[in-house]
Amino acid sequence: MTTSGHSAPPSPRPKTVAVIGLGAMGIVAVKNLVEEGFDVTGFERNPYVGGLWHYTDDKNTLSVLPDTQTNVTVDSGCYTDYPYPKGTPAYCSAKEVENYLESYVDHFGLRPHFHLNTIITGITRQDDFDKWRIDIEGQASRHFDKVVMATGPHVKPCMPDIKDAHLFSGPIIHSRAFKKPEELRGRRVVVLGLGNTGGDIADALVGIASSVTLSHNRGAVILPRFVNGLPASHLVTHRRIDIQGTAEKCIPSQLLGRLVSRKVKGIMKTAFGDIDPSWRLDPAPSLDVSVPVVSDTLMDHLRAGDVRSAPGIRRIVSPNEIELDDGTTIEADALICCTGYKNDFGILDTRFDPSANPPSEWKSSPGAKDRPLPRLYRNVFSLDQPGSLAFVGCVWFATGAFCLADLTSMCIAQVWAGKSSLPPAREMSRWADVQERRICSLAQRGSPIPTSVPHREWLMWADRTAGTGVFENLGWGCAGWRFWWRERELCRYMMDGVLAAAMWRVFDKGKRKPWEGAKAEIVRVNEAAREEKRIR
Repeated sequence: MTTSGHSAPPSPRPKTVAVIGLGAMGIVAVKNLVEEGFDVTGFERNPYVGGLWHYTDDKNTLSVLPDTQTNVTVDSGCYTDYPYPKGTPAYCSAKEVENYLESYVDHFGLRPHFHLNTIITGITRQDDFDKWRIDIEGQASRHFDKVVMATGPHVKPCMPDIKDAHLFSGPIIHSRAFKKPEELRGRRVVVLGLGNTGGDIADALVGIASSVTLSHNRGAVILPRFVNGLPASHLVTHRRIDIQGTAEKCIPSQLLGRLVSRKVKGIMKTAFGDIDPSWRLDPAPSLDVSVPVVSDTLMDHLRAGDVRSAPGIRRIVSPNEIELDDGTTIEADALICCTGYKNDFGILDTRFDPSANPPSEWKSSPGAKDRPLPRLYRNVFSLDQPGSLAFVGCVWFATGAFCLADLTSMCIAQVWAGKSSLPPAREMSRWADVQERRICSLAQRGSPIPTSVPHREWLMWADRTAGTGVFENLGWGCAGWRFWWRERELCRYMMDGVLAAAMWRVFDKGKRKPWEGAKAEIVRVNEAAREEKRIR
């Protein structure tokens, strides 16, 4: 009772949020929203969390292979306030990632918020009630104030249309269905597509298949995980991101792309030596329209002849014969299509599907390849319902996916909690227009990831929106000078050292929750890297 004898007004009911998908992106979205006081429920169709990092024999479900190794080091590839256990290898195994995700969920007490084995069949906007209706297979519908789509970019496999495929007697499968190399023992296997998945599967088949042919229409940049004995990802620092961001404003994009590609190709040559023209790695697309293939063994297999490089597939000639684009034919018993995935937002109310009306320039671009192009503000917020519909998994640039999902969901939580604001609708639409034109332009000369965004520009927006304070305290203003003066070693590590995910939890700007262990973690990973460099 109050002193006047009247009851205190009840506290406002927390806003309810549904998070769709509990892979690595969904679980961090639940965590960051719960941290801001939202009543969050996460839905997952599988009986487990972690998405593709949980191995399954189910050939209709995407998962890593048991021997998959990460392409990003654990110090930058983790969440921002929860490092991998000490002693974890720089590039760890898929099982170690799965264990890390399960540990993260338990550490932050997220399991009570999860509904597993739950299939969402539709998400509809109830305009009259200002709610979202979530339709659930075999259950009553539920209503929520807000929705986060965290289904990730690997929703639907992209299968190529191969002429006369019906003539082939062997299996033609998407890489999603490739689970056990042993199933193809003794067979002549053609792997279609030279990307990270194609390289991994070709490597996995060496010594098991009687022959492995890697069929691809374009070249590629192949990078090792280690350069001069040290993790290659340690070459990326905050200062270099700043420098490249400045260069993007001053140098035409195609020229900058060529300069970056030339630098990266130099790393490739240093690591692997001369490149045999028969491997067909040149000409490689510019890195602004393609992703490097990370592999420590593929080049050795090409050099030894264990993996043969061949042109793309023109058609199937007979039950065991494939004609290539150069007119030659090869014999094959199995074909694995490593042709990627695409987003799909089909369960959403059509009015709010961000990919429902792609521009004609995208549909006609040779690099579009029938993939959706989501139209969102900063590739995060719905332009129609930014206050109640957001997406995690529609932002891409070369960085750790877990850290990126953490930053994205921090931004969503801070905006919906009222601690940060979005610009007027007209400005958000204008940003989406510029983004569309940029991607459509890239698709004229390559096959860009549709959700790729300018690296530094997006990070600066996320820094302000989530309230991480990184760019302010590592900049040239008063805050930057104060930070440098008070904590010179930490400042140096954050600017020029390992790009540790923990850097996004150091400063307290009154928005997202800082992590008291962030500074110590940054010092630890940098001192470990310095010691490793000294030993080398």
